[in-house]
Amino acid sequence: MSRSAGDKVPTMVDVARRAGVSPSTVSYAMTGSRPISEATRLRIQQAMLDLGYRPNVFARGLKSKRSHIIAVLFPKNEHERGMNLGSMEYIFGASDHAQDRGYHLLLWTSGADALDDLAGLAQQGLVDGVLLMEVRLKDPRIEVLRNSELIFTMLGQNADPGDLDYVDTDFDQCARLAVEHLVGHGHRHLGFVHQDAATIASGRGNAIRLRDGMLRAAREAGVALTALTCRSHTAGGRKAFAELLAADPRTTAVIAFNEQATPGLMAAAVAQGRRIPEDFSVVSIDMPAQAAQMTTPTMTTVGPVAADMGKAAAEMLIRRIEGQRLSAPSQLLFDGELVVRASSGPAPEPR
Repeated sequence: MSRSAGDKVPTMVDVARRAGVSPSTVSYAMTGSRPISEATRLRIQQAMLDLGYRPNVFARGLKSKRSHIIAVLFPKNEHERGMNLGSMEYIFGASDHAQDRGYHLLLWTSGADALDDLAGLAQQGLVDGVLLMEVRLKDPRIEVLRNSELIFTMLGQNADPGDLDYVDTDFDQCARLAVEHLVGHGHRHLGFVHQDAATIASGRGNAIRLRDGMLRAAREAGVALTALTCRSHTAGGRKAFAELLAADPRTTAVIAFNEQATPGLMAAAVAQGRRIPEDFSVVSIDMPAQAAQMTTPTMTTVGPVAADMGKAAAEMLIRRIEGQRLSAPSQLLFDGELVVRASSGPAPEPR
């Protein structure tokens, strides 16, 4: 039954009146707190459909003592990276799957060090579990969640996850894939444009793991790698290109892990007379397909599908919430996929 904007929203009393039962019987049918006959339950369900009644999410959760709400903890304005398209892909993947499983997602963007606020959220009982994003190697939020006994799953991992559940990218594998792609095209002097210095100093797990993996991959391949931090905006990318050439003028390719800065890096290369990819190749780590298609030329990328990782993390968390038996702990690494587009190609001939 559809309603116009001016129609009165039906209540439980309206449902009871239409079904010919008491409001308490409607409540019993919704929560399962007392048995009712199948005929009465079906009559109440039909009355809800006829009236277009939608029970409150908290009322629906009374039977199981659950709210069916999951909080996604994404630190607000941590340094300057913020929430990019890649971050949203993880969240949308988790949200879509959670809705399919009867849960709602709440995006909570308090600062990473707002531990009192986090403790308050955990104690109020408003959420059934937490997806923890932007995880640091030493992340104080983990101890707060452990102490609160609130179920959580990490999108990322700390230094020693032990018995904690997580879904993460295999950054060693991604680093090798990117380096091998460029080395296979004859590049011997590579650059690595990373996150900003404050993010590295904070101990962000993904940034540290990829940096270390990139250094290992270059060393194993026997090629030179200039690694530098970069502010997460277009101007930062332009500055990073100049710093790369100053450090190693023979650099012919760069691997970037900074979605916001990469367009500036490419623009600086073109402004210096470097054609992409004829003179200079660019590969981006963990850039979603939507963003990769918007660069000029389109971006060669290495990384897993973020939405799939978000879905896997949501499913892992929901199974814990619902008490299903899982291996303890449940830990999953996603391999990256190389998608070759127009930004990478053979190394230029020496001048």
